[in-house]
Amino acid sequence: MSAVAILSCQPNSHPFRERHISLHEPVKIGRSVARARPANNNGIFDCKVLSRNHAMLWYENGTFYLQDTKSSNGTFINNQRLCKGGEESSPREAYSGDHIQFGVDVMENNRRGEKITHGCIIATITLFHPDGREAKNIYTDGNFTNTVTPGFTIQSQELYQLAQYLQEALHREKMLEQKFSTLQQLLNNTQESSEDGWQALIDEDRLLSRLEVLENQLHTYSKNHSEDALRQEVVTLQEEKLQYETTAKESLRRVLQEKLEAVRKLSDLERSLHNTEEECTHLKDMCEKSQEELQQLAEKYQDQLKEVSNIQGQLQDAENSHLEEREKFDKEKTDLMEKIEDLMKEESILSAKMEALQSDNDIAREEIASLKEKLESMKEPNNHEKDLDEKTDDDETEDKNTDEKKLFNSDTSDETSKIIPTSLKDLDPEESENKLKELHYEIEKYKAKMEDSETRLKESGDKVEQLQKDLEIAQLDTRQYVAKISSLEEKLKLSDLHMNQMMENTMSDLKTAVIDDVQLKESHKQADGSNTLIKSLQ
Repeated sequence: MSAVAILSCQPNSHPFRERHISLHEPVKIGRSVARARPANNNGIFDCKVLSRNHAMLWYENGTFYLQDTKSSNGTFINNQRLCKGGEESSPREAYSGDHIQFGVDVMENNRRGEKITHGCIIATITLFHPDGREAKNIYTDGNFTNTVTPGFTIQSQELYQLAQYLQEALHREKMLEQKFSTLQQLLNNTQESSEDGWQALIDEDRLLSRLEVLENQLHTYSKNHSEDALRQEVVTLQEEKLQYETTAKESLRRVLQEKLEAVRKLSDLERSLHNTEEECTHLKDMCEKSQEELQQLAEKYQDQLKEVSNIQGQLQDAENSHLEEREKFDKEKTDLMEKIEDLMKEESILSAKMEALQSDNDIAREEIASLKEKLESMKEPNNHEKDLDEKTDDDETEDKNTDEKKLFNSDTSDETSKIIPTSLKDLDPEESENKLKELHYEIEKYKAKMEDSETRLKESGDKVEQLQKDLEIAQLDTRQYVAKISSLEEKLKLSDLHMNQMMENTMSDLKTAVIDDVQLKESHKQADGSNTLIKSLQ
């Protein structure tokens, strides 16, 4: 059992029946001729745009191959041309589901002047191995896209197809220039050969007319006529001479008019040919410029893609750094808040201690003042009693002071043990004030750090917004470049159509010029014949 290829007709193709081709040997794809006719099991098509030996399809070592064999209009696989026109391509692998195109659409004029379009063969190929497996492409699914931004994609296959269209247009232009030069050379050769042939015919006609005149003269000389008959014949000959002269003059006048008309048409044709050549050069320049612009746009497009990728990377890095800064800021903020809370607690403890110390100082002053008043009141008449009283008072005051101090110390120790931590119990008021100042200074420093981190966070947010704006500008530039590429493609198509129309017009003008030239030569021949006739009559 051999491999099988199935060609299915597409809607935009030249119509043909589905082909089931067995690939036990290489199969030729080509145009139908007398010996090879289209059938359901061969690659022959009744299509004028195909060459006789257009392409080859075969199966070898588990792979299907397609090769262009020097066709005029080319062979395409998935809109990609295998080689230039008139060249043999290298074997190209084919897979099941590929779109195969043989030739391109060609327009021509028929005898009535109507335009006829000859379609090409466009088919979807389905390939099966000898064991019945379908030969699918396992490496790619055909959807090649370059992702620029989310929601905005451009197919690189379209760019490649546009480049292929440009190459085909340039190749067609070269082929048309070659055909135009060959037609011009052929026209010059036919003109020279026709002039030589007409000159030979004119010389032959002159010799024949001269022989006929001599024969007539010999015939008249051989006859014996009287003088009256001779005079009558001379009169008739003069009348015929006058008649021939008038007809010859009329024919010469017509020939001169036709010649002037032909010269005028020839000048118009030369002018139109010159205009068409100028338009052709202008279109060629436009095509080159558009190709250069397309190349520049492609380069700019690649640069924009690189720039967009760089901006996306920078944006990602900025977002990551922003998140890191955010996390760091949150962590520092929590640490600072904890430190502030600790400092606030320490400040409240110190302020409570200061208030307790102040209250102790006030109580001690009040007690001292009361003791002084008691001492002054007890200074009275008896020194001994005074001394005894002083001793007893001293003892009492000492006992009282000791008791009060014990009570005060116990109360304050209880209160401070409840309020003041162990690290701050032995501090003096001045030291506590210094400690409070240091705590205020540290609080201000932490606040300054928090403000600095907030400013850095704002700067990182501004950087992220600027990068987002740059990304939007790059997206707008890529959309503008895509619009320019589509407009250039439309201009190229219009220029190809205009060039084909111009070539058709020039071909029709050349045909009319050839016909006018033939008519002019016929009129010259008639004029030369009338001149020879007049000379012979004279």
